Amino acid sequence: MTIWRAWEESSCWLQTSVLPTTELCTMTHAKKFGFNSLGVACALLLCLFPSCHSDDQIVTEFRDDGAHLFNNIEVNPSNGIVYVGAVNKVYKLNPNLLTWNAVITGPFPDSIKCLQGECKYEKPLTDNFNKILLVDEDRDWLIVCGSIFQGVCEVKDLNNVSRIVRKQDSQFVAASNATASTVGFLSKGPYQQAVLVVGTTVATHVIDGRIDVSQYWGKIPAVSSRTLNDTASIFDFAVKSPPPSDKGTFVHFQRGGTRYELTYPIEYIYGFTDNDFNYLLTIQRQSLEVGTPYISKIVRFCQSDVEFNSFTEMQLNCGDYPLLQAASVGPLGKELAAKYSMSANAKVLLGVFAKSSSSHSGIPVSDAALCIFKIYDIDKTFNQSHQQCNEGYGSSISWISSLNCYKSVSDSLCKPDFAYLNGTVPISSSPTATFTDTFLTAVAVNSIHNDTVVFLGTRNGTIMKLNINSPTSAYVYDEVVVDAGSPVNSDLNFDPEQQHLYVMTEYKLSKLRVQSCYGHVTCSECLGARDAYCGWCFTDNNSRCSMQGECLAGDWVYYRNSYCAAIDRVEPQHLQVTQKKTLKIYVSNLPAVERAFICVFDVGLRHLETVAVKQEGGSVISCSTPDTDRLIATLVPSLEEEFYTTKLAVRVSGNDVDIVSTNFTFFDCSRYRSCYGCMENNFGCTWCTSTGRCTHNPDQYCEDRADNVHSASSVSVGQHRGSLDCPMIIQTSAEILVASGEYLQLLVGVRNLLPALMTSYDCQFNIDGIITETDAYLNESAETISCESALFQYSRKVDIVKAPFAVVWGIKKLPLDDKNPVDVTVYKCSEMAALCGGCLLLDPKYHCGWCDDGTCNTQKQCLSGPWFDSINGTICANPVITNFSPTSSPLEGETVITIEGSNLGISFDDISPYVTVAEQPCNCSAYRDLYVPASRIVCSTSRVRSITSGDIVVLVRGDSRYVATSTEIFSYVDPQLEGIYPTVGPQSGGTKLTIAGQYLDAGSSVKVFIISQPKDTAGSDSRVEKRQATAVEQSCSVVYQNSSHLICLTSEAKGTGSAIVQVKFDKAVKNLLGIPFEYKQDPYINSTASSLENGKGIGGIPSGGLKVYVQGYNLDIILSPKLRVILGNRDYKSDCVCLNSTLMVCDSPQFPAAAAVLGERPQALEYGFIMDNVFSLLNASSQQEALGKFTLYPDPVVHSFSEVGQIKKYKTDYLAISIDNQCEVCNQEDFFKVWIGQEPCNVSSVAATLINCIPPAVQPGRDTKEQYPDVTVVVGGVRKYVIGYLQYDTEDLLLPIWAIILIVTVGVLLILVIIIVVVKYCMNMSESEKEAKTMRQRFDWIEMQVAAECKDAFAELQTDVTFPSEDVSGFGILFHDYKNYALKVLFPNELNYAVLGDIEVEDETRRPVINKALSQFSQLIDNKTFLLLFVRTLESDKYFTMKDRNVFASYLMVALQGNMEYCTDILKTLLADLIEKSMQGNGNPKVLLRRTESVAEKMLPAWFTFLLYPLLKVSPSLSTAQGQSFSIHCSRSVCPFYCNCCYQMFIFAVVCLSAAVFLCVCMYPCCWCFFIFWLTCSHQLFLF
Repeated sequence: MTIWRAWEESSCWLQTSVLPTTELCTMTHAKKFGFNSLGVACALLLCLFPSCHSDDQIVTEFRDDGAHLFNNIEVNPSNGIVYVGAVNKVYKLNPNLLTWNAVITGPFPDSIKCLQGECKYEKPLTDNFNKILLVDEDRDWLIVCGSIFQGVCEVKDLNNVSRIVRKQDSQFVAASNATASTVGFLSKGPYQQAVLVVGTTVATHVIDGRIDVSQYWGKIPAVSSRTLNDTASIFDFAVKSPPPSDKGTFVHFQRGGTRYELTYPIEYIYGFTDNDFNYLLTIQRQSLEVGTPYISKIVRFCQSDVEFNSFTEMQLNCGDYPLLQAASVGPLGKELAAKYSMSANAKVLLGVFAKSSSSHSGIPVSDAALCIFKIYDIDKTFNQSHQQCNEGYGSSISWISSLNCYKSVSDSLCKPDFAYLNGTVPISSSPTATFTDTFLTAVAVNSIHNDTVVFLGTRNGTIMKLNINSPTSAYVYDEVVVDAGSPVNSDLNFDPEQQHLYVMTEYKLSKLRVQSCYGHVTCSECLGARDAYCGWCFTDNNSRCSMQGECLAGDWVYYRNSYCAAIDRVEPQHLQVTQKKTLKIYVSNLPAVERAFICVFDVGLRHLETVAVKQEGGSVISCSTPDTDRLIATLVPSLEEEFYTTKLAVRVSGNDVDIVSTNFTFFDCSRYRSCYGCMENNFGCTWCTSTGRCTHNPDQYCEDRADNVHSASSVSVGQHRGSLDCPMIIQTSAEILVASGEYLQLLVGVRNLLPALMTSYDCQFNIDGIITETDAYLNESAETISCESALFQYSRKVDIVKAPFAVVWGIKKLPLDDKNPVDVTVYKCSEMAALCGGCLLLDPKYHCGWCDDGTCNTQKQCLSGPWFDSINGTICANPVITNFSPTSSPLEGETVITIEGSNLGISFDDISPYVTVAEQPCNCSAYRDLYVPASRIVCSTSRVRSITSGDIVVLVRGDSRYVATSTEIFSYVDPQLEGIYPTVGPQSGGTKLTIAGQYLDAGSSVKVFIISQPKDTAGSDSRVEKRQATAVEQSCSVVYQNSSHLICLTSEAKGTGSAIVQVKFDKAVKNLLGIPFEYKQDPYINSTASSLENGKGIGGIPSGGLKVYVQGYNLDIILSPKLRVILGNRDYKSDCVCLNSTLMVCDSPQFPAAAAVLGERPQALEYGFIMDNVFSLLNASSQQEALGKFTLYPDPVVHSFSEVGQIKKYKTDYLAISIDNQCEVCNQEDFFKVWIGQEPCNVSSVAATLINCIPPAVQPGRDTKEQYPDVTVVVGGVRKYVIGYLQYDTEDLLLPIWAIILIVTVGVLLILVIIIVVVKYCMNMSESEKEAKTMRQRFDWIEMQVAAECKDAFAELQTDVTFPSEDVSGFGILFHDYKNYALKVLFPNELNYAVLGDIEVEDETRRPVINKALSQFSQLIDNKTFLLLFVRTLESDKYFTMKDRNVFASYLMVALQGNMEYCTDILKTLLADLIEKSMQGNGNPKVLLRRTESVAEKMLPAWFTFLLYPLLKVSPSLSTAQGQSFSIHCSRSVCPFYCNCCYQMFIFAVVCLSAAVFLCVCMYPCCWCFFIFWLTCSHQLFLF
């Protein structure tokens, strides 16, 4: 993943151009991305991204998070596509370094002992180093050669590097290890065929314990020409003679007994083709003899040579720099080419060389040089060598052949009579530039504006830019840090436009601008940089530093032949801020522009512009300063001092770039507060003495002009001039001291006073913020002023307070100047010292002394008792010892004791001979410099004969009245050594050695030594040898000490063997006899594995806890070994345990921060072991490749139980737990621990997706309040997963006696309770049945009564009713229209019918969506299956109330009234379901249709309502007889309206009864329910 991955994922990338201001971001490669709106938006967004406008020369960068080491880079010259060859990977990048394609090229199983196919040897995973990466434009090929499989090559598609076009496994081309060099380039071969020219260093390997080459080395010549014909023989030699001849387009090391391929390495640096020749540059020894110096050589051979007979070597010299590091072929600029007598843009060979570390070494050092070689001179020297060989002078190349030249008449260079010529005349060049302490690794050249620019890469990751003036002169004008600390690869490539340089380091590829124009904002900066690409573009719109091609409408000034405009002077140079004047600016080299000039004053962050006028002659510009109001308003926040320097710039109107600029100062005299400050400037200010003011205009602001003081630069005329004429105070003493609380009369010197003007004086003191003023008097000589006595006092508890002092005069209290301010120092002795000793040691200038009341004060302030100071020699009473250390000494003495206290004398002589320790004298004379008066004494103890103890006593001046005695006892002891642990340690030291004993804290200096006797004299019979042999003493640094233990760290020993532990307590020396310490050979590690059985590589997870088994020898001599793993810049450590001398077990460390950044891919990390000071194991994996890397895997994920409630039933013998385990070494059974409740579940096996464990036989106890024990999986001892609960199917029947009794008792009681409940229930049921039977009988009687009444009413209806035709015909029957009729039946209790209103929608834009949804819902209602399921689902909801059913049924009938046949079908189905449910249930079927509890029951009356409406409308057309009969009854009514209503109700009741009879016949056996239905309908009619 690259740093631009975010942009890559959005399919947006930019090609950044080099326009200076707009930094145009343009979309390219439309074939891949297309010109769609996303691409355009992405382009616009990235143009706003800061990197598009950055002045940084690095345009963009590419990295790979997988940390693949980059080897080679190639740029397609036609489209700028970039290809990168790295270890195990090849990338295809767009010109802005976004990844287009990438392919993995390794690691793969490989062995140097066999080919790519089957192999009887072990084939470990081997990294593939990219050796050759070349773009073949003619065939759209990318040629890739790697180090694995004996160095085979393959051809990839330029457009898709994942696609292999050609591959030849039997042709070995490149070096087969990581370090051996390989150089390849495309050229023409014999018969004009395309070939790959390759130079290959012989790759050596460790084979069977020795350094050797592969058995297939013979197939890889040192130099060869390989065919690129699109055939099966690709990468074979371009020409190869048939057997037995061993000739062709290749060169081998000569055959014979001497293996020159092992003893004569040739390193190939660079290769190129020119005209009809191919060239290779190498580093090799001067001859085959070992020890000869290493030199650089150049090889040439003809492209058409079919047998490489023209193969010739010549020595390449660059002064005293023999080792070529990198080379490049490129053009020279016109000026430099002329100095080489060459045409412009003629190509030359440039090489960077280094000095050798020694005369016989091929190791370069950091001293480098750049040399330039003309191709013409190179060819000329080669031709001369061939001519000399034809004359019989010279010999063949020693590593190919052993022949001498002979005379020949052949003058052919490509078919010479003598083959493999070793040229005798070197090709030499003097260094063009040399560099000290610089290691050059890369070079590239380009010509621009007649200049030659060279780009040099360094080992430190820097690109240096050189401009070459002559063959022996160059200068570095810019340096760019590309990748600090990482060497620049020798491949430096320009983009097709030559505007950018691709720079590759070990792990980063950078796109670098060749110029740095955009970082320069002024002309002087631009031309001063001397960048050959840059010049200053003068335009009316936007003057800037740019390349010439960007300055399309302006004058472009180049640093070689032009100069920038510059301001020579400004008149005036500075100005009072309150004045406005016209400035004259004298400019040289002023450019000619069409627009007007302006002057710009930069004041803070604001730009104040004024109009400028170019005067005649073209070199003077006049402009006024800004308005004073604007200027002062702008300067107020900034003008804290007396002047402000602004930038004055001249610009073209409408242009923000300065043509010229300089500094201009605005000043304000009024801000100077003293005469001295007013005079000490160059602004021409005047000090008005009478007003105490500094001004630029004394005529306006000064009252008495005769007394004014004028500065030296002032134009005003006066008697007083300069700072020396200012009235001022002269301090008469260096320091004025007064104790707080005392009075002081002050006398100060003065000069330049004006008695006529200054008539009165006062002294002012600022004491801790309080101003005190006293009268002052001028003496007769007018040289001093005397201040009356003033009290100096402050209340703060500080030792010293500075009181500023001033002399003021006149009514206005104007201060006299004080060039060196006079301060009065007020002090308190009591705050400066609290004890007598400290008080007497104060500086005598304070006059402090010790008062008898126990305070430090001046003598005036000591009100009671005597007072004394250090001058009279009095001793402070009550000396005290507060502490001392150490508290014990060996009998031999010379322990240095530090005694601290108070009043311990005021000089060293007061205590020197008078200190005793345990009644023994303590020598202080050697420690005079460490004595601190009154508070610290340092002395050394004396030697004693036996153990003793006592006080420390200090007798000040030997006077028994002044004795200080310690409160603790000091002891003389005899330290004893009793044992050590451990008794062995590594030779490198670092062992934490613990010494046990008694009184081990004695003395002031404890040193531990380990003394060993050399082995070579231990067993010698010579007494002289033994006597002369000296013991080897190794120190052991003490890190901890108490009375019973010493801990020290051993140092490195010169050899192994036993040694004596010796401890020195000051002068006492103690040896531990009988228990030696043994130095053993340092531990060594042979192998590491995650398991002793399978021997897999080691690894871990962020949670840690994996076992790492380490095998080696002497492992147990380390007390606390640790495993160390390196991730990023941090070390992660874990403890190890040594099982024996050859086996150690470590836990993998925890990586707290790794889990968030690791992702899903493992990382290979370096690791080592911390084993005391055995630093050879600190980075063991990097020093011993056989140990491999530490692989950090993601944490395994344990999945929770998928059962309901995460409760898993345990049935079988094993418990299976699902995991995601990518860790290949996490198969250790003890790594995963499973707990069921409080007991472990024994892990039996671990796989990538499963953990099997055996639970306890009996369900364990619970850790939580849940019903079942929880299952916890612990990963690595740290990470815990609670994945659910485990339920045992069978419970253990073996219960305690008390549990059985309890269960039986509870069971008996439960049975009794159940019996009582059942009896009570039966009794209640019997009573309920009786009541139900009574209710049924009452219902039956009611039904019989209703039936009889209905029967009578129907008979009466058939005989008596007549149609009231006469009464009705007058005004007709009154009834509602259909809408109101239906609404009153369907919604009887509502006044506002929602069904009639419009749908209220808050957002009108959603109305079409809602209408569409309602239309779709209407279509669903017309689907019978959906509607029936819909109704049944609603009725099954327990929250669907009776009211909801009624409302739903009414709305449903409204929706279905347009299709009554469909409505009848739906109703019939719902009624059938309702009847069937009533018959099957336990309820009484006779209550059906009585309470309208279902949707169908509500729909049925509505259905009749809709069907009966037409009958009501046609009711007036009934028979006349009926009408007459009806009129008899209605004529007696009060209101005809009620007669109509009664008539309608009568007709409706008849129809309902008829329908009930009809349904009763059709739907038997439930006819009685339809009779009830008729009653319900009649009831609804009356409600209507």
